[in-house]
Amino acid sequence: MIAICDDQKECNAKLKELLQRYFNERKIDNFKIKEYITGNKLINEYSPNMFNFIFLDIQMPNLSGLETTEQIRKQDLKVDIIFVTNMSDQMHMGFNYNAKGFLIKEVNQEQINVIMDRLLAEMHRREDIGTYTIKQKFDKGNAILRLSEILYFESHDKDITAKTIDGNFEFRKKLSVLEEELDGKGFIRINRSLLVNTLHVFKDFGDCIILRNSNEKLPIGINYKATVRKAFSIKE
Repeated sequence: MIAICDDQKECNAKLKELLQRYFNERKIDNFKIKEYITGNKLINEYSPNMFNFIFLDIQMPNLSGLETTEQIRKQDLKVDIIFVTNMSDQMHMGFNYNAKGFLIKEVNQEQINVIMDRLLAEMHRREDIGTYTIKQKFDKGNAILRLSEILYFESHDKDITAKTIDGNFEFRKKLSVLEEELDGKGFIRINRSLLVNTLHVFKDFGDCIILRNSNEKLPIGINYKATVRKAFSIKE
């Protein structure tokens, strides 16, 4: 399900029309679109996992798109948020809110096609990569982790912490062994102690990467820079 939120009804109507055309052309019929004209209305109705994607105008009266996002993120770190703006210099503000993308008004069909192709590809990938079972330390029993919700694995000798969207899990294993087990699942080694899920990487900044949902900066080791740059060369 998709939410679109803009205080100008005609902008909502236009965006809905473009999205419907995208889905019709690709014969996708399992997405519904809900319109909101205020951030307050969206927040009041919101619950985690309610939407797959939210298209949110940055400039709205009373509660801006950025303020609306702050409230949403208190409930849900997983939903993909795409900011819509008529000022390109506002795009940098979305960095702190883990935006999945930006659209510049007047939004056209090509913009929608490009961003929706990417969003759906990433969504399907999250669904496809499966789970990973660990035996937790301190006799806490086994835990089945959804790979798409793991931000990264961090190694301390033979102890590993899996940092996920919902919390941390500790288990014993060599990071090199874990790396082999997760080959082809979208995880990449960025230094001696970190194995990162590329789904959650916002951008490669040369010496570090930034994660989308946690805003963490993770350092890239000198010997890993070429591999990291190759892996993230097509990311925005």
